Amino acid sequence: MTRGGALRLVAGRELSEAFRRKAFWIVVALLFVGATAAVVVPGLVGDDDGTTTYDVAVVGDDAGATAALQAAGRALEAEVQVTPVADAAAARTQVSDEEVDLAVVPGDPAEVVVQAGEQQALLGSVRQALSAQAVTSSLEAAGLSPDEARAALDQDPARVVEVDADSASRRLASFAVSLVLYLLLVTLMVQVANGIAVEKSNRISEVLLAIVRPGSLLFGKVLGIGLTGTLTLAAAIVPVTVGLAVGGDLPDGLAGALVGGAAWFVLGLALYLTVAGAMGALVERQEEAGSVITPLTALLVGALLVSQGGPDSPLGTVLAYVPLTSPLLVPTRIAVGAASPTELVVSLVLLVAAIAVAGRVGATIYARAIVRTGRRLHLRDVLRSS
Repeated sequence: MTRGGALRLVAGRELSEAFRRKAFWIVVALLFVGATAAVVVPGLVGDDDGTTTYDVAVVGDDAGATAALQAAGRALEAEVQVTPVADAAAARTQVSDEEVDLAVVPGDPAEVVVQAGEQQALLGSVRQALSAQAVTSSLEAAGLSPDEARAALDQDPARVVEVDADSASRRLASFAVSLVLYLLLVTLMVQVANGIAVEKSNRISEVLLAIVRPGSLLFGKVLGIGLTGTLTLAAAIVPVTVGLAVGGDLPDGLAGALVGGAAWFVLGLALYLTVAGAMGALVERQEEAGSVITPLTALLVGALLVSQGGPDSPLGTVLAYVPLTSPLLVPTRIAVGAASPTELVVSLVLLVAAIAVAGRVGATIYARAIVRTGRRLHLRDVLRSS
């Protein structure tokens, strides 16, 4: 049997077994429903009466600024809800966290805080209203003399401070994507290691080795289970892709994280499953399979924690280049807009190189360990044997 035929035979066997399990279809259905909801729900949420509502923070209790904001809302035929805040720092924080659309810091001149490139219509109307309010105040204080009126009309416009927000929606997208990828990787790793351990303990592997080579048996199993993982991820990507095609209102960062990070997931799946398969051949019973992949699980947990706590931190940047952690870090860095083109290329090249090394070493370990039964093997002894 050719190597390609052997791979198709083993991979087809794994796919058939997966398709017969109810748990597989339950996971696919949950991911599909969740991704569909993420695409559809944002477009359904809005004001029932069609009136646009803006949330604006104002530093202090400034009646003049509040009146100017209400005037700006009327000019836009919209409703403006004013929320007082303690100081300018609190105002900037609320804008960055998307708790309000815009913030006003009264002063001479007033300061308007807005996210970069956002709420341009509201920004223009607010600036005009604040300028008019400043002119009115000057005229009232000046007693409406001609010279003072001209000086009042020469007020500086409101200064605009644009905040490049690390938006909450991007953080939420990165959290969801990294958690889904983590769960899929761990689940499929356990499945590979358990499957190989069961086949070894039941002597099924000896029957299969009479038909195919050890390397083909390992990579066929990795390919088959990897395809089930890819199909599972596709259940989440397809609704997002359709949403992009029809102009759906997707949460910021979700589309890029899923579509752009798919390559790292697929390659990371190949790397982790290859290593897990080789480790699974070391044990004698299925109950021992979990212990040999514990180091891999620990790495994934560490990568998950960094991806949740600080994907754009210096540590997150470093781990994005490490092949065993980049499958989780890169998609989340894409979601928060922290990944550079150079980083993506270098990370991808390193991951592909790691897969090549893992494939060669993993095939050697598997071929030597799968035929040695009777006790649990140590990795060092297997590598030293010939």
